[in-house]
Parts: sequence; structure tokens; C-alpha cells
Amino acid sequence: MSGGAYAQSSVTLYGIIDNGLTYSNNQGGHSALQMSGSISQGNRWGIQGVEDLGGGNSAVFKLENGFNVNNGAFSQGGREFGRPAYVGLSSKKYGTVTFGRQDEEIGDYVGALSANAQLPGGILFPHPGDLDNNGIDFRLNNAVKYVSPVIGGFTAVGEYSFGGTPGAFALESAKSFALQYQGGSLTLATAYTEIDHPAAAVTEGVWTPTNTVDGNYGIAAGNYRVVGAGALYKFGSFTLSGDWTNTQFSNLDPTLGAKIGGHVTFNIGEVVLSYLVTPSLQLGTAYSYTQGSVSATGQKPKYQEVDASADYYLSKRTDVYTIATYMHAGGGAVADLAPVLAPSSTPNQVEVRVGLRVKF
Repeated sequence: MSGGAYAQSSVTLYGIIDNGLTYSNNQGGHSALQMSGSISQGNRWGIQGVEDLGGGNSAVFKLENGFNVNNGAFSQGGREFGRPAYVGLSSKKYGTVTFGRQDEEIGDYVGALSANAQLPGGILFPHPGDLDNNGIDFRLNNAVKYVSPVIGGFTAVGEYSFGGTPGAFALESAKSFALQYQGGSLTLATAYTEIDHPAAAVTEGVWTPTNTVDGNYGIAAGNYRVVGAGALYKFGSFTLSGDWTNTQFSNLDPTLGAKIGGHVTFNIGEVVLSYLVTPSLQLGTAYSYTQGSVSATGQKPKYQEVDASADYYLSKRTDVYTIATYMHAGGGAVADLAPVLAPSSTPNQVEVRVGLRVKF
């Protein structure tokens, strides 16, 4: 009996190691050549398990660590398991409920259809400043998540993160929802995430004084809200996808860094095209446009980004890739290609990277 139970259960150790060289033409007025990891995908190792409980039910868990391959340090704010870390119960009939530190749904579902996931550019291909968490820069603590079974191609997701402040149930809490359809060559997704006082609730978020795109709005925001939608279609050797997000920082406290009240809104649209030249070689390109609006000042920062990539698979688990990105900023903004690069001293910034990725 014990052997039979073991045969229907499993524990898997897995991981990703990504490293390479990145050249940028302007960071604070100077060019730079840097060795950097966690670009195409975040470096990680993890353990996940499934225990069969019978009747189509199972217990599940995942513990995933993020790390810096170049100095050995923990990522995600120094957490030992800063990536997903949860335990839960799964039913083929009723769906899955998990408890712990988990991804929110904009990054998981809309972000999965964007350039940072469809092409090897990763965190160098997200939306400016990763304002909408398209590149999954943060996760939700103390979260309970429900994922429905697939019904007619549709999957529904709901998640709530507890703030945990006595007498103020909603303070620093978060909620996130998604609806996805998958059928044949078509994938559709829409998602919504809202966080109360995001800088306190999600401390590893990209709302920092060095993020010139959000302008400290995340630090000062009493409320953060993102709604998004995306679609992907495969035809022959081509894959075409597009996504849109609307991000709003509201209830801004002028004493916390924003220096203004009111709200700030960013609308981002993106289109991505990839072509599988051979089973081992993928070429890709993407374009995104970001339009911001600052209610208190009338400023309208904007960003245009063009991406290109070539990805060659040496095996099923190992690939080498090269990527290039160009950003042009307007409306008084400066170019800032992702949180991993320092901002340019001008409205333009270019980066080129050659990398190696191994999965195990």
C-alpha cells in the first residue's frame, strides 16, 4: 500500500540559471558593460510536491528560492523563499486552493502574453519601470488563492492577501482576479489587481526613489490598481500576441515622496511577434507604447520601446540568446530600461545582451 501511494505522489527539484553580459549606451551619462543574471528568467531553485489523497484529490506545495548567480545572495529582498512559497489542496472536480506567498494575476496571466515572457528578453522587455508588475517584480504575502478547474476552456482565479493589522482589516491588503480562455491556437486573458498602501504591503516592489518612471508615486500611493487584458494566437511557425494595462496610483500623500496629491495613471499597449525558424531557433520583435497622466500637474510622460531577440536552443534545457532594446521617452521623462538598469541622462537608451540559460 505504501508503494502504491508513493507511485501516485511526487517531489520534484527544479531550477533555472540565467547569466550573461549586458551593454547599455547611457546610464547616468556613461555607457556600461555589466555581467547580470536573472534577465531572461529569474534565477531560482525550487521544490514542489504532490501527494495523492484519492478520489481525484491531492495535497500540493511549492517552495521556490531566488538568488543572484554572480554573488550568491538571496533575491526578493533577501528572502530564503522569496518566489512562490505555498501549500494547498487540489481537486480535479472543484479546483485548487493554496495558502502562502503567491504571484498576483496581472503578472501570471496578462504578463504571460507579453514580450517579457514570449521572448527571452525577460526583465529587459517589461513595460517601463514595470509599473503594472508585468515582469513579476513583486508577489503577495499572506495570500489565499483559488484556481478553478478548466471548464469549456475557461479558468477563473481569485486571490486575497491579508494585511493583518488589528482593527484595520483592509489596511495593506490586496486582491487579485483573472479569467483565462485557452482553446486550440488562441489564448485570451484578463486580470485585475488592487493593493492598499503598496509600499508597505509589498516592500520588494519597484516603487523606489531610483525608479524614475513611477516618480515615487508607488511610495506615496494609498491605493494601487491595475487592470489588463491580452491575447495570443499561433499560426504555423508564427506567434502573435498583444496586451494592454491601465495602472493607477491614487490617494497620493504629498509628504511621502510624490510631492503632489491626486492620482497618476499609465496606459500601456504592446504587440509581440515571434517566428520559429527551425525547432532550435526563434526570432522575435515587440513594440510598446506607454502614456502617462499626472492629475495634479497635467504632465503626460510617455515611452516608446522596440525590442528584438534571437534565441537558439542547444538542447531542450539549454539555450543561448541575444536581445536588443531601444527606448525613447517624451513629455519630460527620461529613458529607463527596466529596474535592472540605471536611468539614462537623455530621453533615449539602448541595451544589447548576450546570455546563456540552463533549466534543470
